[in-house]
Amino acid sequence: MNIKLTTSLLCAALLTAPFTFAQGKGTPASPGQRANPGLNMAMQQTIEGTISSVQITYGVQYPSIVLDQTSIKVAPIWYLLENDFELAAGEAVGVLAAPSSTAGDPYLYAVAVTKTASGAKITLRNEAGVPLWLGTARSGGNAAVPRIAGNCIDPASINTVSGTIESVTIGIGIQQPVLVLKTNGTLMAFKLGPERLLLDIDLELKTGSELTVRYATATCCDEYLALQLTDATGNTTVLRNDDGTPAWNN
Repeated sequence: MNIKLTTSLLCAALLTAPFTFAQGKGTPASPGQRANPGLNMAMQQTIEGTISSVQITYGVQYPSIVLDQTSIKVAPIWYLLENDFELAAGEAVGVLAAPSSTAGDPYLYAVAVTKTASGAKITLRNEAGVPLWLGTARSGGNAAVPRIAGNCIDPASINTVSGTIESVTIGIGIQQPVLVLKTNGTLMAFKLGPERLLLDIDLELKTGSELTVRYATATCCDEYLALQLTDATGNTTVLRNDDGTPAWNN
């Protein structure tokens, strides 16, 4: 798979996928879209459990997760992935949520999400219930997102491997693409970064191409995280810092 897709091919792929992404970074939002529901912060509650499904459909500003039979709206996909925070069905989380103060709106809205296994946390709205992404990334900036625990990088696990690209799978739901590298007859899977980042950089991830990956193990999820990618011509793209924090937000 060639990750450097044309605009038309990318749109076609997204429209035929099980989940369709509506929140592209850099697309100006209208005043109506930017208006967020007022939240009753006095009625905050914490819901813990395992995510049974992630709901993402075309035109939805806030994807939702179903947790303990409760539907909770979270945040735009791009905002979660830009801050290296994924959500998947089957994952145990705790969500601090508040109800809407708008009549006829039955949803709860996530204020913060914490992963049970790793303790990684992302705060989505401030004390007044206002989304932290408003007025920042839409104009090209990056919001400071209070998080803890990061990606649980084991510094001793940082290593480098070279091989040929076997495949690059597009992210499903609120997840990042994964690159599979064939090296010495072994297949290794590496989590990359937001799709926007991969489309922006001048680096083709094409099946059969030679690639060197500097990576580390995320102990909290037992996954390999790509830190740097270097192609056959020596061009290097830094995805994450050695502590696991996203380099794209530097």
